Amino acid sequence: MIRNFIIITILIIISTLNAFADIVENRDLVYDENIHTVLLHPPNDQLLPAIIRLNSADNLRLQFDDMSAESYQFKYAFVHCAEDWQTSDLDPIDYIDGFFEADITNYEFSVNAIPPYVHYDLVFPTRDMQIKLSGNYILKVYIDSPKDDNVILTRRFFVVEPLVRIDIKIPYYPKNLEFIRKKQQIDLTLITPDLFSLETEERINVTLQQNGRWDNIKENLKPTSIVGNQMTFNYRDGIVFEGGNQFRNFDMKSFWYQSIHIKEIISETDGYNVVLHTDYSRANKPYSVIEDISGKRFIQARRGQNTNTEGEYAWVEFWLKQSRIKDADIYILGALNNWQLDDKSKMRYDSRQNMYRGRLYLKQGYYDYLYVVLPGGDSRGNVSVIEGDHWETNNQYSVYVYYREKVPEYDRLVGYSTFYSFDVSTE
Repeated sequence: MIRNFIIITILIIISTLNAFADIVENRDLVYDENIHTVLLHPPNDQLLPAIIRLNSADNLRLQFDDMSAESYQFKYAFVHCAEDWQTSDLDPIDYIDGFFEADITNYEFSVNAIPPYVHYDLVFPTRDMQIKLSGNYILKVYIDSPKDDNVILTRRFFVVEPLVRIDIKIPYYPKNLEFIRKKQQIDLTLITPDLFSLETEERINVTLQQNGRWDNIKENLKPTSIVGNQMTFNYRDGIVFEGGNQFRNFDMKSFWYQSIHIKEIISETDGYNVVLHTDYSRANKPYSVIEDISGKRFIQARRGQNTNTEGEYAWVEFWLKQSRIKDADIYILGALNNWQLDDKSKMRYDSRQNMYRGRLYLKQGYYDYLYVVLPGGDSRGNVSVIEGDHWETNNQYSVYVYYREKVPEYDRLVGYSTFYSFDVSTE
């Protein structure tokens, strides 16, 4: 009797743990190992962010490849979120005009690609599924129903009401003089209409993002002073980010030639292996200007190929000459891994060669990346350990301004702007 009770208890615990493991998160994640190269951007530019203006003709384009042997009738839906990406209390009828879900009907089979795949393509919002409220949104793609077990991917996107003007500066001399020539201090000012004069301190929240990173994001920033319709964010030590360094890159648009950062391209019966030249620490080296695309990726096959269906995949090997760092892990970071500090992006230490090694499965294209050190028990990566820390680095910053509406209760996205530090730096 007792033995049966113990067995039943263990089974309940295991099933509970499995249920928690399957919970879908409001992040940029892939839940099916067959899904690769998920892109979400305005229809004609991969390098632009996934943002549309409320009540406009703006659209976003979702693309992804499925390595399954057959096509599926995938569905999609939108989930409205609060400014901290927790699911809001709104019902779909509150923020959707039309159907609450729809099918992804546009797909093509790959041609002569190894391995073969099915390429899916969706442009939204559609006439039958319009968004009524601004804010943070999750695009959820699934089979049959949106139950967690059926979800294959989730992607963040934003709907903005451009009501707030945003001014930003990055001074050469920060408030904390220890940061001179290293960190980038963000001086932020908002110009708001009278619409937001009620309970401003309680209702206004600002989020600051550097490049596409989510691990070092600054959230829940409150104005420190309000004069008329102008809000300033004047913190004691300022709003500070690592300056970091320009992104490393490699060009893998063609497997017919080796671009400057590629050491070797190996063609095998089951696909390609691309070995990059060994990388070295830049922590103690002077800053040098390198053109980059702020950590993004540009999926593109060589001329004469249809990238969607003829672009091929390769296992890409990253090698970093670096002594082992105690009580910390090193990760590859950029849009090439959806900015995730996860097990796939973690590098393994090779004691025989005194190097770290990583592998990612990537489609033909041009890629930016950095190496990030993550101490044990931390969730915020440190770029400066390997890449260095320079005030001159041309980082991209995105500012999101939220206003807490009371009826219905939700976070409106009332301001958005993106800046490059080259453009707003002051000496």
